[in-house]
Amino acid sequence: MYKLTGAYLGQDLRKIMAIGLPLVANNLSSIAINVADTRMASELGTSQLAAVAIGSGIWIALFLLGLGVIMALGPTVAQHYGAGRLEEIGHETRQSLVVGLGLSLVVFFAMRSFEPFLLHLGIDPEVSALAQEYLSALSWGVFAAYGYHTFKQMSEGVGRTIPIMVVMCSMLPVNVALNYVLMFGKLGIEPMGVAGCGLGNSISFWIMFAMLVTYSLTSQYYRSFKIFKLSSWIDWPILRRQISLGMPIGLSLFLQSGLFTTVALLMAALGTVAVAAHQVVLSYSGLVFMVPLGLAMALTVCVGQEIGRGDTQSAIRIGYTGLITCALVSTVASATTFFYAPVIAQLYTSDASVITLSTHLFRLAALLQFGDGIQVAAAFILRGLKDTRVPLMLNAVNYWGFGFVLAYVLGMSLGYGATGVWLGLSLSLCTGAILLTGRFVFLARKMQDDDSIKKPITV
Repeated sequence: MYKLTGAYLGQDLRKIMAIGLPLVANNLSSIAINVADTRMASELGTSQLAAVAIGSGIWIALFLLGLGVIMALGPTVAQHYGAGRLEEIGHETRQSLVVGLGLSLVVFFAMRSFEPFLLHLGIDPEVSALAQEYLSALSWGVFAAYGYHTFKQMSEGVGRTIPIMVVMCSMLPVNVALNYVLMFGKLGIEPMGVAGCGLGNSISFWIMFAMLVTYSLTSQYYRSFKIFKLSSWIDWPILRRQISLGMPIGLSLFLQSGLFTTVALLMAALGTVAVAAHQVVLSYSGLVFMVPLGLAMALTVCVGQEIGRGDTQSAIRIGYTGLITCALVSTVASATTFFYAPVIAQLYTSDASVITLSTHLFRLAALLQFGDGIQVAAAFILRGLKDTRVPLMLNAVNYWGFGFVLAYVLGMSLGYGATGVWLGLSLSLCTGAILLTGRFVFLARKMQDDDSIKKPITV
C-alpha cells in the first residue's frame, strides 16, 4: 500500500482541486438546470412532472451510451499531454467529433420513436404522449451535446477546466430562462409545456457548443494542438481504438443510468405520486452527486497525465488520495440528506403526499449517495489507467444481476413499493463501490510489484 505522506498529500490535493473544483461548479450548474426543470414541471401538474421524469431518464440513458465513447477522449488526451504529444491531441479530437456525429444520428431517431414503447409498458397514455413531446423537442440538440462534450473532454484532458466552468455557469440562467419562457408562454410565445422544456435544453446545447468551439479557435493555448486542421478528419485505426476504449465506458454508464430509467418505469406502475417522489429524490441526489463526480473527473486527468509521463507510482498515489477525498465528501453529503430529509423534500414540492414519500426515500438515498461517491471515484481512476473492460463486466453483474433483481423483488414482488425499489438501488451502488475499489487496489498492487511498467496501461 502507498503511504500518503503530508507533503505528497498536500501536493496531490492541490492538483486534484485545481482541476476538479471548476468541474464541480460546472456539474452543479448542469444539475441545477435539471432541478429547475423538475420544479417548473411540478408547477404544470403531476402528469407533466412524471413525463419529464420519464423523458429525462430515457434521454440520459441513450445519451450516456454514446457519451461513454466520447469520454475515451479524456484519458487519451491526458496521456498525450503528459507525454508531450500535442498534435496528437488535435487529431484525436477530430476523430471524436466524427464519432459524435454518427452517434447523434442514432440517438436522434431513437428519441423520436419512444411513445409506442412507453404505451407497451402500460404507462398512462397522457404521460406517454407528454414524454414523447419532451424527447422529440430535445432531440434537435443531440449533435450539439456530443460536440460540446468532445471539446469538454479535450479541455479536461489537458487540465484546462476553468473555460468549461465559465461556459456552463454562464449558461445556467440562460437555460433556465429559456425553459421558463417556452414552458409557460412568456414574451408573446405560446405555452409549450414539457415540449418547451426539451426545446429550451436543445437550444442551450447549441449555444454551449458554439461557445466552447469559439474559445478553442481563439485561445493561444490550443494552437499547438491544431484541432481544426483541415486534413486527417477520418483515421480509421484511431476511430476503432476510440470506440474500443470508449464503448465499455458507454455501456457501463448505460447499465447504471438504464437501471435508474427502468426504476422510473417501475415507479410509473406504482402511480404518479411514486413517480413524482422518485423524481424529487433523484433530482436532489443528482445535485449532491455533482461534487464527487467533479473530483472524480479530475482524477482521470491527474492519473492519465502521470501515466503519460511514465510515473505510475505518482498515478496510483493520486488515485488513493482522490478515493479517500471522495469518500469523505460523500459521508458529509449522506449525513446531511439523512437528517434534513423533510426540509429538502419541501423545497421541491408542496404536495403533502409527495413530501411524505420523498422524506422516507431520502433516508435510503443517504446510503446511495455514500456508495455513489466512492464508486464514481474508483471508476474514473480506472479510466485514467485506461482500464474499461473489467469495470464494465463488474457493473453489468452488479447493477442488473444484483441491483435490478433486488429492487424488483423488494419493490414489486414482495410489495414494499417505492421503499423496496430504492433500497435495492442503494445497496447496488454500495456494492459497486466495493467492486470498483477492489479492482483499483488490485491494479495498484500489480503495478507496484512490477517496477518495469513504464507505459500506459491498456488492460
